[in-house]
Amino acid sequence: MMKKSTFVLSSVLAAQLVLATAINLTGEEYGSFQAEEKLLSFNKQELDGLRIEDDTDSVVLKKQGGKWLLPVSGDFPASQRNVNRLLDKLAALEKGWPVAKTRGAAQRFRVHEDQFERKLVLLSDNDTQATLFVGSSPGFRKVYVRSGDGDEIFAVDFNTWEADATADDWIDKDILMLDESNVERVEMPGLILQREDGKLQVTDLGEKEQTNGEESRALLGKLTGLRIQSLLGTEAKPEYRQDEPALEVKMTRNSGEVLGYRFSRPEDASFYVLKRSDLDYYFKVAEYMVDPVRETTREKLVQVRTEEASSEPAGDERNEMDDDASAVEEQESDAGGERAEDEK
Repeated sequence: MMKKSTFVLSSVLAAQLVLATAINLTGEEYGSFQAEEKLLSFNKQELDGLRIEDDTDSVVLKKQGGKWLLPVSGDFPASQRNVNRLLDKLAALEKGWPVAKTRGAAQRFRVHEDQFERKLVLLSDNDTQATLFVGSSPGFRKVYVRSGDGDEIFAVDFNTWEADATADDWIDKDILMLDESNVERVEMPGLILQREDGKLQVTDLGEKEQTNGEESRALLGKLTGLRIQSLLGTEAKPEYRQDEPALEVKMTRNSGEVLGYRFSRPEDASFYVLKRSDLDYYFKVAEYMVDPVRETTREKLVQVRTEEASSEPAGDERNEMDDDASAVEEQESDAGGERAEDEK
């Protein structure tokens, strides 16, 4: 009888151990546990370097003069918004209930020093401030992670794509954007717009023509809102076909600076190559950004002068009419006053 009881108790204990091991291996139930202790210890303001690696690529970002740059791309500006967003997320990561902490688990969850989805190294004066290994995903918007100075593995809320390891994923794709109000003049083939009274107007309008304000604003928005897809370097290459431009545009800013845009299309390519006069780089720009500009003609920006616009008096004439109206009002007011006196 005693042997039977001992066997039963041993079986129960073994089952508990198996269950505990299974829970420890899967660990998804613990991913939502919130704790106050930070996963990484670093001061964001002291950081001046960030290195991100994956299986095949790596990228380094450096902070100089308060701005994050990409040394591999000739110190091209990185997206400050994206870099700061990543650092803020890393700083906010907290330790939950550990999923596991064995070497085998680190390999299985891909947070091992030799097997990982991402390796992020935060630097200050070339000294490592923190290291994070990002591994496989146990579920939607969750990943396994391990700090470089610990063995414990946690499941946290994070998106692996927010830590891509290629330079093009970090460049400032808004580098070409301009303030619309600072553009004084736009020159395109067969078309010139000049700012008058705060609005861009087509020049050399006929007597029965006027600018289509909606279309002119749309064109300006497309030109000042250009976004790049990637960098093509600073070297002019024959395959860019810049000597056979598909479109050339000049924009004059209110400072007097003239920006020249030259768009060309490589043979059989589904994108444009852009060179802007004030920058050394060649950019890859999507067709959908450029084609609407190419398709804009003078006819699209000019409409028949409306009756209201054609009948509106010129400035001097309007002033004379206003003066006459004021004089009439004064005369009527005086006459009214005289009648009131007579009635008394």
